[in-house]
Amino acid sequence: MATPPFKAGERTNLAQADVLLADSSPEGLEVLIQMFAGFGVHMPHCAVTAEEAMTKMGERELHLIVADVSLPDQDGYDLVRWLRRSGPAINRTTAVILLSGHTRSSDVAKARDCGANFVIRKPVVPLVMLQRVVWVSRESRDFIEAAGYCGPDRRVRALGPPMGTKGRRKDDLSLDVGAATTPNLDQDDIDAMFQPKRATQ
Repeated sequence: MATPPFKAGERTNLAQADVLLADSSPEGLEVLIQMFAGFGVHMPHCAVTAEEAMTKMGERELHLIVADVSLPDQDGYDLVRWLRRSGPAINRTTAVILLSGHTRSSDVAKARDCGANFVIRKPVVPLVMLQRVVWVSRESRDFIEAAGYCGPDRRVRALGPPMGTKGRRKDDLSLDVGAATTPNLDQDDIDAMFQPKRATQ
């Protein structure tokens, strides 16, 4: 993946980023263009079909690809699969954010399994997009190349949202572990947890 034009701890600046935006809807594409202009990307590369996006991926090294899953000639999932497996080497590991009008668990799993870094529900909220852009720029997941999967490591540790980001779920874990509040179990207590016990009625 191309080195992002900003580093952890610095203010996010996308002015030097090469970003590809792919959406078949003129209105949707314009919304993305304006959104990324607000993030500092004033000259994004744009595509309205998967074929056009593929061509642009082969022309230059990109820092980020944002694509709608509903492209007319090929859906975004297949576009990401192509990129991860057969796409130009300069962009094979580039971060990809997919946009979808549906984010059922099956759709999220499909995006994960095709090799996308994130899927965001449309209509896109600018703050959510910026949080995801910053997140993918700073994440350190390994890139996996295997027979059945090619993309960022799907094993994400349940550590909660990125630092400085408020979680959306009440059970999001804090990255701040803190000090122990109770004494550690001794080995006898641990062994007792694994002892088979007779069920009582």
